[in-house]
Amino acid sequence: MDILWLLFAHYIGDTALQSRWQADNKAKSWYVLLCHCMIWAGLVCVALEYIGILVLWKAVFLIGGHFVIDTWKCSKPKSLENKWMMYVDQASHLVQLVIVYVF
Repeated sequence: MDILWLLFAHYIGDTALQSRWQADNKAKSWYVLLCHCMIWAGLVCVALEYIGILVLWKAVFLIGGHFVIDTWKCSKPKSLENKWMMYVDQASHLVQLVIVYVF
């Protein structure tokens, strides 16, 4: 059941709370991207705290990892031929969730 809290937090932070403006501008501004990463990591950290396994390194890992992953994804223009990057992006975030859950 605990992993469901993490998946729910991931969905809210990476999709539901990301505005169209933020999605369009995070590739243009490191600050906008960092704000998105902080919101996502903050929600995941709330879930980690709820299930009783939050420690500082996990918050740093989540923020930094999300920033690196999304910087890579934003490095190419959005197009149908680059759609595969979204799947790699989401899989990478799910790997992050597994790491903070297991360790």
